[in-house]
Amino acid sequence: MSFRIACLIAVLGFAHSTFAQQEVTKTETSAGITYVRSNTADGMCQCFSLVGASSTFVWNAGERYSGVVDVGYQRSTNINSSGNSLGLMTYMAGPRISFRGRKYTLFGQALAGGVRANSSGVYNNASGFAGSAGGGLDFQLTQRLSWRILQADYLLTRVPNGSNDIQNNIRFTTGIVVRLGGISGRGPRRPYNRPF
Repeated sequence: MSFRIACLIAVLGFAHSTFAQQEVTKTETSAGITYVRSNTADGMCQCFSLVGASSTFVWNAGERYSGVVDVGYQRSTNINSSGNSLGLMTYMAGPRISFRGRKYTLFGQALAGGVRANSSGVYNNASGFAGSAGGGLDFQLTQRLSWRILQADYLLTRVPNGSNDIQNNIRFTTGIVVRLGGISGRGPRRPYNRPF
């Protein structure tokens, strides 16, 4: 039994020493293209799509825990060939947890805030609550630049729609992440490295 434990410690020590250090910066920002799949007012999925952009600002409290501010705007110019258009501007904030490897960072987050809807139709010209929960995967290209391969979120919005005033949406984003600054006073830190 003690031989197995000694072997496990030796293997973990060797694996840990082979991982390169990756600096966790104090802040990061991202910009990307966003696709939203939304439902109609009756909740029956005569769904439609909105396309736009989103941006985030992240403050890293440490290697795992962060605070996020997320702003996005998506638009559809002809919802289900009805001639009506819809634009959604969301602004949310909340916590994020990240798991960092040598090249990949996997994260999950939960955000809350508001939404402003602008429509050419009768409804949806109002502000309301917005919340999202989801996660994503980043691939490190350089020390300061990463590609957000995919971020997927459930996006809840509550604006008047002539029915139940609730919209259940799915949001997908891909884009670029830029890491800024370093964690002050500590120098480069070794994150929770994983072999991926």
